[in-house]
Amino acid sequence: MAWFHFCTANHNRIGRSSLVDLADWFESGLLDLGHKVTFSDNHVETGAINVFWECFTPRLGKEITKAGVVYGIVATEIPDGYAFNWQREPEWKARFDSFHVVANRASFIWTMGESTLPFYSEFCPTAYMELGFSERLIPDYIDQTPEHDFCFFGQRTPYREEVVGKLRKYAKVEWPESFLSREGVGRLIGTSKIGLNFKQSQRWPVPSPTRLGRLMMAKRGVAAEFVQVATRQGELVGLCPETSDFSVYALGTLNSDWKHRANEVFENYRSEMPMRDIMQCVLDQTLVGIGATGLRSKAPASAEIAASLGRKSYRNGSGADTRIYIEPEDEPVLIGSVGRYNMINYRNKFIGLPQSLGPIDITQHDLDAFRYVYESQKELEDELAKIGEDSVEIGSHGPR
Repeated sequence: MAWFHFCTANHNRIGRSSLVDLADWFESGLLDLGHKVTFSDNHVETGAINVFWECFTPRLGKEITKAGVVYGIVATEIPDGYAFNWQREPEWKARFDSFHVVANRASFIWTMGESTLPFYSEFCPTAYMELGFSERLIPDYIDQTPEHDFCFFGQRTPYREEVVGKLRKYAKVEWPESFLSREGVGRLIGTSKIGLNFKQSQRWPVPSPTRLGRLMMAKRGVAAEFVQVATRQGELVGLCPETSDFSVYALGTLNSDWKHRANEVFENYRSEMPMRDIMQCVLDQTLVGIGATGLRSKAPASAEIAASLGRKSYRNGSGADTRIYIEPEDEPVLIGSVGRYNMINYRNKFIGLPQSLGPIDITQHDLDAFRYVYESQKELEDELAKIGEDSVEIGSHGPR
């Protein structure tokens, strides 16, 4: 048995929330194989095989490599030669460069995109990670009676707004305004017949593995937008034909015997993509060859040696401290706007900033300098909604 420790210190609070689904899948696959799994947002373990989700700043990259622990990386982004995901902003370039620093010392990489294998394999042993079926992931709401025709949980874009607008002429579509927790997403899926699956961006090549997985595990219908690479999940649920209008395709899915089809997909998912087998294959491709020090050896090591890395954790009885703490990443995140105010999440607070202030680095200010600071996004939204479109209020002493 090996010990896998997932650390999210390199993500802010919103980023950590977005990783919950992936964490559930990885945990299920490893537990199904009998391994030990732990999570932390502020430390790594010297006796474990540590795992980070890619998103490294220069500071975090240095801290992680300095810790000197055995670690691997889960890669969710698409490298384009300059940065990730065809983004050209400076922060994406810095993230790409920082990734190289961390990846050069990594023992393995698990990539969520099969097409990225050649790039990530240049650093260390790499395997393509699919999200398969596990009994642990079957939700409690699987037999709940749906209230809505369609649901979607994700970022708003003009194209998505247009498609949902067409659907709302004929069906009931539930699309929450704000970011949902894991429980919130579960409630949304449980009360809906069909889940919409838009691709992440215009150039994104694959369907969302977490969204498709959750919908299949819940025995819900799926209307998935066309992408260039279907993946095994996409082939199970079926994709909209490239030449078809997605809104028309989605309505056709609703008007079909979606429930029978969802049950059929559920059983095929169970038999064709067991997460246990997927995880074992990934471990076989990436852990064999890691020696007792966690560094790749010239001669392949046995699976038993790789597993022994996790057994070091049981030295705790001697009183030795196996943890190395890492200062978590905590950067401001723009989460939306109300009227003429932007909503920022920073240091577990929700802050309303007048757009008239222009660019401002709130990390250089005391949060008490801002008037609208709340513990929850809803409290901030409710307060900003009272202000009105034409009023821009700044605290008595304003930002300093």
